Amino acid sequence: MSLLYLGFIVVSTVCMGLVDRRWRLFLFDRPRVALLAVAAGFAFFLVWDLVALELELYSKGESPAMTGIDVAPHLPIEELFFITFLSYLTGVLHGLWQRILASREATR
Repeated sequence: MSLLYLGFIVVSTVCMGLVDRRWRLFLFDRPRVALLAVAAGFAFFLVWDLVALELELYSKGESPAMTGIDVAPHLPIEELFFITFLSYLTGVLHGLWQRILASREATR
């Protein structure tokens, strides 16, 4: 059992949160909308994973960097953290893109 992969996901999420806080791109700009968007993204990707696992399109990979803890058959706990990170990353990038477009419009 190793916490390496899970630790990298958590550290990456915290670092992205610091970027978000510094420039108020997503969660620190519109917290209610951001939490709903991350929850919707989490639910979407979790259903996606469960359907893919049921259809045997995905299978759990083995790695010494993973905890070995499964929340469902072939669904490691790291996947839940990863899809949360992915949903949050998408929101932060969207906020960044909106900020870039707004600054371009302001300079015209």
